[in-house]
Amino acid sequence: MDTDGRAPSRAADGFAIELTGDPAEVPAARRAIADLAERHGFAQRRSDLSLALDELIANSQEHGSPPITVRGWYDSRLILTVSDAGPGFDFGTIVRSHPPVTFGQRGRGLWIVRQLTDHVHVATGPNSTTVRIELTHEPQIGA
Repeated sequence: MDTDGRAPSRAADGFAIELTGDPAEVPAARRAIADLAERHGFAQRRSDLSLALDELIANSQEHGSPPITVRGWYDSRLILTVSDAGPGFDFGTIVRSHPPVTFGQRGRGLWIVRQLTDHVHVATGPNSTTVRIELTHEPQIGA
């Protein structure tokens, strides 16, 4: 068990951890994804992945509802999902390809995630939201 009380379940190629929304639980998820990144050749992108994970968890904590489930695995690419039981959102009004307003107070989270990862997919509905991000060994320009 981790020192913060959360114990990720681990498999040879991945992990899953359930968070209650307490910020003290986040380091366990960070450590699990960093370990997975190291084992599968993504050490140089570990800090990008950690920041993307932080943004996704922060969004789930602020806009969703517990439990927040973080899963990571490797299947020729590094895959991470963050799911919550919140009411969902209108993805079309959130996603944009241009940077957020310079001095705006909100709207940076998913934009940052899109800049740091190779693929982002959002599945959202009235009772849940899952964001899936992927890192590949050969990222595609403009992906």
